[in-house]
Amino acid sequence: MRKTSITESDIAAVAAKLEQIAPDIPTESDSRPNAVKVIDCVLARRANYYKVVRPRLETFRSVHPDIRQVAELANRMASYPSPHAFMKQELNYNSEQKARILQEVVKFVCQIVQKTPNVPEEETLKHWARQVKPQECHTLNIKYFKLASFQHLRKLFGANTAKPDVHVIRFISAILHRDVSDLESLNLLEAASERAGLSIREVDSFIWERGARGTGTNEVVRQEGKIVENTAGSESSSEYSKFWEPIRRERLFQGKPVHDPSFIKTINGIYLLPELRNHRCQIRMSFEGENRSERRAEIMKFFPESEYNYKYRESRSYASVIFPVLDKGIKDRGNWDEMRGKLVSMGTDIYNKINESDT
Repeated sequence: MRKTSITESDIAAVAAKLEQIAPDIPTESDSRPNAVKVIDCVLARRANYYKVVRPRLETFRSVHPDIRQVAELANRMASYPSPHAFMKQELNYNSEQKARILQEVVKFVCQIVQKTPNVPEEETLKHWARQVKPQECHTLNIKYFKLASFQHLRKLFGANTAKPDVHVIRFISAILHRDVSDLESLNLLEAASERAGLSIREVDSFIWERGARGTGTNEVVRQEGKIVENTAGSESSSEYSKFWEPIRRERLFQGKPVHDPSFIKTINGIYLLPELRNHRCQIRMSFEGENRSERRAEIMKFFPESEYNYKYRESRSYASVIFPVLDKGIKDRGNWDEMRGKLVSMGTDIYNKINESDT
């Protein structure tokens, strides 16, 4: 699988968008039997979920309430002359390709469960889903069962991850105004969800739900061959732009508007980002590279705890420091002027400290 490199500016742009839609993202749970989840994962590939997939899953559950574990599904399938015959009879679905994929996926999942015979199936599959890496999708060697389907399976079994299908790819592409690959969209959505303090799986489900129903979260249009977001009527995006516009005219943060409501200042290879949440604002100082933690430690010598309030944050790619500014955010419109002033003041102070450090 081709490696991808995601940038701080891309993460910031996607995280800013997620902050806007965060109030609309619901919590989720999935108590369906594992056998049904496996069928879901296979049938959902390139199919209309609400018209084609869900009705068949509901019918199967009502007819076979006793089939809960994947081994029980395997036994039921084995009672038919072929996987295709099972799929036509039990799921009213005529596809030899998906029948073959279902057989292979069921076999694969059964092998996982058989490795820990004394552990409940639910626990085994949840552990597998949380530990395995996206790149391991190729080890299955199942034709047409690629990254999106593999990630869907992990998510169904409890991993806090995303499925980089067409809806997620369009969502990320619209924010960044460029095409992205499936792996790049996955890495960006995971990093940005973590940055925004949101559940990756819940963000993914929200994007998918809106995209599948055509309700607009990731609606995109093409202008002059480029992917752009259809933000007509987006009050939230307009509010963010109104907040940031005066700050962009300040000396330190001046610059032409960009597609995301946040923006970045770089100094000595360190990223400095003013960030706006619903009810708080802050400055993020971020380091990347293999020695990111060591560089952060050196820089933080210039920010004594007696003078600065800050918190450390870690991710797979960045080591960050959060400097809280105010417990006020985009929803606190009456405090916008105060927030702008303090963001610029603290951002300028941090920038000057880094500049003076010459590190």
